[in-house]
Amino acid sequence: MTDRSERAVLNHLIETNKDAERGFRHVAGHVTDATMKSLFLDIASQRARFAADLLPFAQRLGGANSHEGTTGGALHRTWIDLRSAIFRNDQTAIVHEAERGESFSRGVYQDALDGILPPTARELVENQYAEIQKTAMRLRELEAS
Repeated sequence: MTDRSERAVLNHLIETNKDAERGFRHVAGHVTDATMKSLFLDIASQRARFAADLLPFAQRLGGANSHEGTTGGALHRTWIDLRSAIFRNDQTAIVHEAERGESFSRGVYQDALDGILPPTARELVENQYAEIQKTAMRLRELEAS
């Protein structure tokens, strides 16, 4: 992301959340365990809400970009498909890939918090980042078990 304006940072957060939403819905389709499926769908819904909550802040700064997701997000979902086929929908491998995607989201949020954000959006972004960190911990625990 070369444009480091407040609007660009917010749009990048929105895109990241939309990618995460699609990714978690995608991995939910690859697991057979009902508890895991429910967890992934809950996280996907949370990320949709995160994107929706950020949208008004981007709109106040001149509008939001079209949020169709990123190429990186699409590639990661394709990688999950390939890995699932190779490992025959191995739950541990799928959780690992979900955690890997979550690691990317944490990095985007950390960059946003370290960079330029509208003061009115900072608290929201900090709260969302805290939730993403909790989710990452849950995924690491799930992967270890």
